[in-house]
Amino acid sequence: MLNLKTTSFISHIVIVYRAHTGNFNLFSNRLDDSSIYRANLNLTLYGDINIDYLTKNDRKIQLDSVLQMYNLTAIVTFPTRSQGTSSTVIDNIFIDNSKIPNYTVSPFLRGLSDHDAQLLIIKDINSQSQGQYVYITRNINNYSIKEFKISLNYETWDCVFGLNNNPDVDTLFNSFLNSYPRIFHNHFPQHKFINRHSHTSWITPGIKISC
Repeated sequence: MLNLKTTSFISHIVIVYRAHTGNFNLFSNRLDDSSIYRANLNLTLYGDINIDYLTKNDRKIQLDSVLQMYNLTAIVTFPTRSQGTSSTVIDNIFIDNSKIPNYTVSPFLRGLSDHDAQLLIIKDINSQSQGQYVYITRNINNYSIKEFKISLNYETWDCVFGLNNNPDVDTLFNSFLNSYPRIFHNHFPQHKFINRHSHTSWITPGIKISC
């Protein structure tokens, strides 16, 4: 959960999940992609990475090495998942301390899962208003929905329903994540447009008619 103290701050949020049995090297290589990171972006990374940050381990060291190249640092130090007598920090938040120097992070206990949520409050943000905002939208209409359904029908889904004799749930779910989003983004691509805000709110409809 992200709580921003001002609406002038625009953050790009990346949500990740790595299955416990997932390929760690593949996960690390996907994160080590310079096309994701930009110097002018306020980027924060959230997710269940299934790497315990409560103990010192090789995967923690390797992931920190990758993300610190992009100035992202883990900030969750309290347990996020407890089972019996064991506690781990496998859910974490990574932020750029140079852009977000003043913040607080705390557990957000809701009792909805065996994982506890984290509450990040960002304070005293100084961000210059550019007078314009970039919006991302998708063109979803009756035609694109129809084509999307047709593509879903043509997909075999054998690897998702375990017809290839692979009963592992994580593998089946990862196969679904490889197929469904590809079809979705193909039929509903993102489009960016800029909305420029003018500071001429004093121009009333009556003035426009007079002009």
